Amino acid sequence: SDDQTDWGSIWIGSVVCFLTATQFSIYFSSLWPYLLQLDDTSTENFFGVIAAVYSLGQAVSSPIFGFWSNRIKQTKMPTIVGISLAAFGNVLYIMLPLNIITPKYMMMVSRAVMGTGGGIIALLRTSAVTASTAKDRARAISLNTGAFSLGLTLGPALQIFFTPLSYPGIQLFGNIRLNLYTGPAISGLVANAICLALLHFKYRDSTVGLHKVAKMENESHERFFALPKFDWIAAAVCIFTRFAQMFVVTNLETIGSPLSMTMFAWDRETSVFYNSLMHGAFSIVGFIIYSANTIFNFGPKMNHRLSCVIGLLIIIAFHLLTYPWPFLTSKIKYQEESWMNGTEPVGCRRTFEWCEYTPQINVYVYMISYSLMVSTAFALISVSMNTVYSVIIGPRNQGTMQGILIFIGSCARLTGPIVVASLFSHSGPGIPWIIEIVISLIGVVLWLVFYGRLVPLKMGESLTAGDRYRNKHGMVYKF
Repeated sequence: SDDQTDWGSIWIGSVVCFLTATQFSIYFSSLWPYLLQLDDTSTENFFGVIAAVYSLGQAVSSPIFGFWSNRIKQTKMPTIVGISLAAFGNVLYIMLPLNIITPKYMMMVSRAVMGTGGGIIALLRTSAVTASTAKDRARAISLNTGAFSLGLTLGPALQIFFTPLSYPGIQLFGNIRLNLYTGPAISGLVANAICLALLHFKYRDSTVGLHKVAKMENESHERFFALPKFDWIAAAVCIFTRFAQMFVVTNLETIGSPLSMTMFAWDRETSVFYNSLMHGAFSIVGFIIYSANTIFNFGPKMNHRLSCVIGLLIIIAFHLLTYPWPFLTSKIKYQEESWMNGTEPVGCRRTFEWCEYTPQINVYVYMISYSLMVSTAFALISVSMNTVYSVIIGPRNQGTMQGILIFIGSCARLTGPIVVASLFSHSGPGIPWIIEIVISLIGVVLWLVFYGRLVPLKMGESLTAGDRYRNKHGMVYKF
């Protein structure tokens, strides 16, 4: 029926969202070790660029996919094209050992192509709105957002399944191999095939959520039925929170391998294994929170504004716990000058002078606090901030405003790795940690200062006599 939420399409869109997000993040644990394997002269700065180009591609393609979708009045075809681009990026990544062009530059191109395909996320989130009735909209958005966020956190953990393959791994054909580095791209191709099959055979565009809006706008007294304008200040607080969330989490994922290899003297395979293990615990915590929210529908019972503040405070607490405080006594080990007995040199690069005066943070504190604290904070913010944001902006503005939210998240993922990788190379984790504490603290202050404005958009039918609101025709008074 046209009056019922199209849960089939919403579930398919959420699955595609999950698999797209997983592809973005599954590379984080092995990207840096693989770059060193292909070219041992690569720097952390160049790695930051490789990590950022995915988000650059996504930031550029998101509005293009949105414009195309609006023109043809559907999301199915643009989404299929985006998935196909991601598949092509995965093929390029698998072909890195063929040396068609310098491997590190081909790695950068493959990630940029995958990111361009990732621009479909805004379309999938918008489709959750257009396919749901007003009654089901919060749950539909929560399902879509949870799927994306879970994919983002689960991706790096999946790397652990490829670790036993080691390197160079199993020969498939020619110089193409399945190993702990190419495993993510090969699994990505399988995910792309699943997405394309679901979209082609099962997915349909639905406009259930727009039906009543369109009917109201055709009334003769349009001035009195037009939707109120939402509070831009309240929306901006949520948008900044998304920037802070993605800036912090992407930075931690990006420099996770360089940090652990430098700070804890792990070799490449050990780094891939333990970083995957941490992300596994991270994703389990996220899965519990997202599943509980979807199954038990905690939304109406939660104070989402307070949950966002708590999430940001947990991020600050993590950084304070893992900061290289001067009173810590453990020293960072420098790499040996030459390879001994054919083994890989481990520890801090000789060019990193900061290792001399920066204490080593405790490996167990780092692993446990990252797995439990950052995961809880990420899930809390994802669920609560998106719920607050969706009710602030109202049903009519979801398409454009969800696109802005995705764009800002992409900007955070674009700028964060470049800035933080450079600062890490120059001065270690201290300054990046301070930056992330300050950004999170600004978020806490904004939620507390504008707490009273971060409320649902009041629709005309919910107003009482004497209330007033502004819409596109000017000020409207309720009598």
